[in-house]
Amino acid sequence: MKLFSIAAALLSGAAFVSSLSLTIRNDVAGNSSSPILYGLMYEDINRCGDSGMYGQMLRNWNFQASDNGAAATTEFWSAVGTGKIAVDNSKALNDANPTALRLDVGSGTDRAGFSNEGWWGLRVQPDEKYTASFYAMSPSYTGSLNVTLETADGTVLASKSVTGLSDTYKQFTVELAPSVSDVSTDNVFAVSVSSSEAENASIFFSVFSLFGETYKNRANGLRSDIGDTLAGLNPSFFRFPGGNNLEGESIATRWKWNETIGSLDQRIGRMGDWGYWNTNGQGLLDYMYMCEDMGMEPVLGVYAGYSLDKSSVAEGDLEPYVQEVMNELEYLMGDTSTTYGALRESHGRPEPFTLNYVEIGNEDFFSTTYDYRYKAFYDAIIAKYPKMTIIETTSQTSSKYNILDDHYYADTKTMIGYFNLYDNHPRNGTGIFVGEYATNVNGCCGKSPANLQAALADAVFITGLERQEQWNPDFIHFDTESVWVAPSYLVVKEWSAHRADTILQVDATDGGFSPLYWVAGSNKEANQIYVKMVNTDTSAQTVSFNLKSASAGTSGVARVITGNLDDENTKTATTVDVAESKFTLKSPSSFDYTFAANSATVLILDLQ
Repeated sequence: MKLFSIAAALLSGAAFVSSLSLTIRNDVAGNSSSPILYGLMYEDINRCGDSGMYGQMLRNWNFQASDNGAAATTEFWSAVGTGKIAVDNSKALNDANPTALRLDVGSGTDRAGFSNEGWWGLRVQPDEKYTASFYAMSPSYTGSLNVTLETADGTVLASKSVTGLSDTYKQFTVELAPSVSDVSTDNVFAVSVSSSEAENASIFFSVFSLFGETYKNRANGLRSDIGDTLAGLNPSFFRFPGGNNLEGESIATRWKWNETIGSLDQRIGRMGDWGYWNTNGQGLLDYMYMCEDMGMEPVLGVYAGYSLDKSSVAEGDLEPYVQEVMNELEYLMGDTSTTYGALRESHGRPEPFTLNYVEIGNEDFFSTTYDYRYKAFYDAIIAKYPKMTIIETTSQTSSKYNILDDHYYADTKTMIGYFNLYDNHPRNGTGIFVGEYATNVNGCCGKSPANLQAALADAVFITGLERQEQWNPDFIHFDTESVWVAPSYLVVKEWSAHRADTILQVDATDGGFSPLYWVAGSNKEANQIYVKMVNTDTSAQTVSFNLKSASAGTSGVARVITGNLDDENTKTATTVDVAESKFTLKSPSSFDYTFAANSATVLILDLQ
């Protein structure tokens, strides 16, 4: 309501009338726009993988390490009833999972078991089914195991029993369908036995999983609401697996693709770069399936011999690391007659993937060794895949490149100042990929709010980039219960939803950029013209428009994001949203429009 009332006031004439006039030139050839203009960049930071995007609901589900990367513990698990629990290395499931959870039942007539608290609770909601699995064995007990979802105070919401326990590991899978009327998060997952039936027995467990509904019902997939929110951006590409998290804090702790594939009991976790353990439950194949499910072009980042402790693999020692990448590419693209193509087939995917983009390293401007490292990887990849588009992460002189990945983290003024950054960039057949950016209103890289001020600076930046060709990420917030989006998400969503295939020339009269920043383009399939405008001023601005060699009928549609600069969206309050309204044209080829103060606007014109 707030946004609509602001729009109504502006349209009634309570605005500053500028003399700026813009002529949108549909009579001259424009510049072609990238068909994959907007997309996603991913790395596991701020727990956006485990506990976030990845749909696994249990925490410390395979006892490979503690949350801080130390020795395995029972953290996030609690004993139930007369049971006692401990980690145990005497009954390993396999080499990937040497540690088991041991339940010592004890004696008596009570229940004995354990529970997992999830990631700050377990969300249980109406009409959702949950699939749980685990491996279990016991040298002495062959009775049933009871699997439950229950409230933290012990009220059972759903229950299933399984049988078949023996002295060798077996995987058990159950479906739980709680009958609830409200969403709650103060719940646990539990497994238990009757202590009188299993008196003094020890039961060993390994590799648990619990999933609710996933995006596109993909096994081991994305949490559905976060998947829907990501897909809402209509992303065209996905850059993964990072980011700094690809490089590792050291060479030994780099992201290793081969430890992220296969069934969950084959995954090997690692200490991530941001202070917490990464389970690798979501791995290479899962990322590729995510690309398919959202129609995104995969942009694969590969480790290139440099890590965050500033160590570089020596030139003479690079061969095993290069081969590691070549194996990864064969796993993704090789047919089933190849070693790694056959491995992919054994993981349930016989068809090769299509991969057109490989990025060699990450932010190698921090390094002094990129030239020799880049060349080694470039030469090997191009020799086997000559049509591959190669992305470099900093300037190097050792070999050719197709695209340079630029990253920007800056304050509001600096980010707005980047509006024309690429206007005079050499057009020499190479491209620019803005793989990471964010406006930090308090300066990089401490704590800055994801407010409207940041969104408007982001909007100016990407508007300037859209006048060239570019790719961009977004902002999404979540907790165990729900998902909400920052104003910058709304900007990217609107800019992405209204993509032009041709960027049109715009002639300005009696004014120029600042405080208004714009780009206009046409979409032939939709038969529309889009005007994207950012007003960074605290006053509304009225602009006169003329269309040359185009007719847009009698009205258009405006989609507006506006508010106070310090407005943020929270879990409980959507302060900044998109308001849609219609506006009237003076003629099929001319109109005035008043842009709200502190606003990002898309004007949609249907061509006649």
